[in-house]
Amino acid sequence: MSARAKPALGMPAPHCRWTYGLAALLALALLPTTARAETIVTRQALADNGAFLPDAPAPAQLAGMCLVDTGVNLNPDTEGVVMERTAIDGGSGGDASSGSHGTVLAMMAGAPANGWGMVGTAPRAIQIISVRILEPGQTTFPFNAYVSGITECLELRHKYNIRVINLSLGTSETPSTGSYEMLGNAVQAATDYGVAVVAAAGNDDGGPIEYPAAFPGVVSVSAIDTQGGELCSFSNRGAGLRLLAPGCDLDGAEPASGAANYNYWQGTSEASAISAAALTALYSYQPNLSVGAGENDLTDADNGVLDIAQTFRNAGLGAIVSAGEAAETGRQTSPGQESSPQPVQPLPAMTLVSPFARPQAQLKRVKHRLVLGLTGRPQEARVQVHYLGRRGRSRRLRILRTLTGAFTDLTLPVSGVVEVSLRYIDPYDAERSSPWTTLRLPASSSAARKTRGGR
Repeated sequence: MSARAKPALGMPAPHCRWTYGLAALLALALLPTTARAETIVTRQALADNGAFLPDAPAPAQLAGMCLVDTGVNLNPDTEGVVMERTAIDGGSGGDASSGSHGTVLAMMAGAPANGWGMVGTAPRAIQIISVRILEPGQTTFPFNAYVSGITECLELRHKYNIRVINLSLGTSETPSTGSYEMLGNAVQAATDYGVAVVAAAGNDDGGPIEYPAAFPGVVSVSAIDTQGGELCSFSNRGAGLRLLAPGCDLDGAEPASGAANYNYWQGTSEASAISAAALTALYSYQPNLSVGAGENDLTDADNGVLDIAQTFRNAGLGAIVSAGEAAETGRQTSPGQESSPQPVQPLPAMTLVSPFARPQAQLKRVKHRLVLGLTGRPQEARVQVHYLGRRGRSRRLRILRTLTGAFTDLTLPVSGVVEVSLRYIDPYDAERSSPWTTLRLPASSSAARKTRGGR
């Protein structure tokens, strides 16, 4: 959700609103730019205390940020960080918006310091997977496209270690009961799989938080000024808001030429993408953080204002902050020379303690049904089950149901089910849960497929 800065000569600024997803954004024209070198330490990095991150030592394994948006075009700032570009309509993963909305967000999140364009929030600590949900010629997102985008991200989660989904899109309309339930299942599925969902609050000049950001379980992000920390005039706010992040007075670049474009790209879209990139980087360095723990570190660092350095310190990553700050200082004292951050000793992996072991289970075909059977379920544990199915010839994953119960055997419909995940949870404390076990649909024979490795 981007709002355009004031044009030259003091003309009024037309804020871009997303009516069922997009609207006026696609009609934006490029403003004149001022030629200058790439800004290494951006206004937004200074405001969110994240200037250390582009210089921090790279993590052992990159976490993935799934960007559900208008698609991404390749340029020097995106081609090294965007690992895959896909689309829910099966077409090209390129940017389908005339304003290059998705391309700009990918740059804001992960553009490297390469002398072209801009520097993003976490260029060395994340990888981006782009899922285009805007079809060519469309100017709005149907609400069910949000769910399709989330499920596409979940389908790719193992391949790219996806830990965060960013939704810089939304609608001020209240979804129907069916659409609300579908979105709820999608968000719950993401959480079950260890994937956080971050979304832009909206640009309706101070209106209430829009969907999907308003949905419980989503990290909703509003935009603040990098200069004074005040809410940007266009930013939505109010009940359900979880985080404030830089969204106006930003350093950016034109995505086609790389020319500096100060204060053109601004909005809760950018605030959301910056926050999602910071959270993804956190999971890169601390891969065993749960969704809830990572979100809490992010939102509690400065009482709901994005503070990336404090977020990292809260998660036990003070050494990463110090190493990045030292490398940044070294680069500033040696102009024109690329810094080489000193490696730091890897931090020990965090271990999440649970009173329950990973479930032992198997799937069996019994005539025209699937039976999920458990072996040795602890008497005090409840079982949380989430199962996915495919639909249509496109073979896209769709979320079916999430169940919680005290059963030992559960009968599922065969039609469409391709994957089942389950864990044990304490009925009085859901945080005391076992690791997840994932099962694939067994072959046509009635032989059970044994439990395979969990997450």
